[in-house]
Amino acid sequence: MGPVRIETSRFGSMNIDQEKIISFPFGLPGFEELKHFVLLPAVNMEPFHWMQSAEEPEVAFLAVNPFIFFPDYSFDLPVEDIETLELRSPGEVLILTIITIPGDNIAQTTANLLGPVVINTRLNRAKQVILTGYTYSTRHRLFVKTDKDSHSIQGKEEEKC
Repeated sequence: MGPVRIETSRFGSMNIDQEKIISFPFGLPGFEELKHFVLLPAVNMEPFHWMQSAEEPEVAFLAVNPFIFFPDYSFDLPVEDIETLELRSPGEVLILTIITIPGDNIAQTTANLLGPVVINTRLNRAKQVILTGYTYSTRHRLFVKTDKDSHSIQGKEEEKC
């Protein structure tokens, strides 16, 4: 499979290898019509990535591996989602959470821990799973204030996306 040209509002025109395009058979909640995305590293913002729509240049979500910031984060993936994504082993699963930076105020950055994006890295098939029965939030603070009124990263860096 050869490269596919996608247009983006942030990065201009890009040639992306077709096998790197991630398929969301059901789209994302609120963006059900968008079925194809590509992960792009967020330059000078490691460990963050842009989840860029291959169909709509204006649509891109900032995402991160939640275990970097929340090492105790865990959930059971429903059997129906395992089947939908055709997951065979934990080693082919990539979990991302969508990040929100309200009004470009980095100190107020939040992660959607209630709606993780689960990617089958073998098939490049994904789904945003809406968790039920968990106390996670759609706006879980990524940074916490310290006694010196500065900000620190919640959790610790254990692995990178």
